[in-house]
Amino acid sequence: MANGRTRRQLPKHFITAKAHHWPRVQRSSQLLMVAWILLPLGLYLVANDLPETSIRRAQLMASYTPTFFGAILLLFGAWGVGTAVLAMRRKGVDAIDAKIRASGLILRGGRKVAWGDIGSVTAISFQNDAKVQLLWDRAELHRRLEVQLKQPETGTLRIDLVRYPAVDYLGLYESLLDEFERQRIPVKHRKKWMQA
Repeated sequence: MANGRTRRQLPKHFITAKAHHWPRVQRSSQLLMVAWILLPLGLYLVANDLPETSIRRAQLMASYTPTFFGAILLLFGAWGVGTAVLAMRRKGVDAIDAKIRASGLILRGGRKVAWGDIGSVTAISFQNDAKVQLLWDRAELHRRLEVQLKQPETGTLRIDLVRYPAVDYLGLYESLLDEFERQRIPVKHRKKWMQA
């Protein structure tokens, strides 16, 4: 310890915790609060044919705009809270997204995958360049690994690493990619767009 501060401990595994999903609950709750204001206001304006203007198109735009945005915010807010709450309920072996071992990976549900069983990996980096980013948090990792197993009947395993704080987990993610290379597992890199 230097100057009474403890050294920050970096994570060794991708195991989800409530703290990873709490920021999503907060952002979603803010969207729901704004929707709670806009949606009733918009419905009131539509039901009462307000505001009165000389141009019908302007009147429709003024009355339907709060309704439309309120509905969008309601959908995003409800979806954000719902997905975060489901993720927060994961416990024990179901909370594991990826544990790195000398013999291979341990995935959700305690599933073990030996390095020798992996044929290839696609590392996906999600991006969002939209001007309005309702649930997107730049501080999160936003990564996915698609692990193609050598046995075709087993198929592809998907490892989502999207809610982890990037400042803590980016190094662990890069060391996992390095481990694939050490194990001579080909890794393809792709970028995909993601809204939330």
